[in-house]
Amino acid sequence: MYQFLTAFSCHFHTARDIIQLRAASYGKHLPELGAKLREPEAADFAYGCEVFVATSKLDGSVLGTLRTHSNVMEPLPLQMSLRLSADFHGQRMVESTRLCIKGTAGSSLVRAALFKAFHRYCLAQKVDLMMATGRRPVDRIYESLLFTDVGQTGAFYPMTFTGGVPHRVMYLAPERAREIYVAAQQPHTDFFFEQIHPDIDISGAKDLSDKLWMCPDPQVIPPAHRSHVATVAGTANSLSQ
Repeated sequence: MYQFLTAFSCHFHTARDIIQLRAASYGKHLPELGAKLREPEAADFAYGCEVFVATSKLDGSVLGTLRTHSNVMEPLPLQMSLRLSADFHGQRMVESTRLCIKGTAGSSLVRAALFKAFHRYCLAQKVDLMMATGRRPVDRIYESLLFTDVGQTGAFYPMTFTGGVPHRVMYLAPERAREIYVAAQQPHTDFFFEQIHPDIDISGAKDLSDKLWMCPDPQVIPPAHRSHVATVAGTANSLSQ
């Protein structure tokens, strides 16, 4: 389903607005993928997925979007390309995908608002780990948000859902995010944890917190994905750190 929220307003937007931003954003660097994103994806409507959007208060235009995938019923998209270590087995995880930000003077604020929504959503769903993948140089965004590599620091793995482009795979424990940010004096600490933003509204998202999460670990990888699958032997840091 589409969940419409923003740090600026709560206007309704059609799926077309989001899809056009996706196609344009990905088309700049990955033309073939950008062309495929001119239509909605099945995950946009799948159980356990949400699509968030930030809009302008001035004209209602779409400024940014991201989609979340939970492993409540199905493995995460990244798990079709990477076998995570045993540390991640049985963990409630939500992956951020299709992050697209319109190039404007306020793009950094839009990104921060979407990630605040992502974090609040994960807290509400009682998620153990927020997951993200990023190609160069997008991976630096997650690094600045204090996400940690799932394996060797700085390692990249080909991702099938982006046409095999190598991505870093990273995680952050939502329950410990405030502690981690405060300790590191992360610049967005006040924005994420102290400031009140009523317009960041996740109330329309489906509540998964009291559901039985399957947290499946894909033992059998579909043939189309097998040549791309990598394995993480162990984590760089304990998940509890």
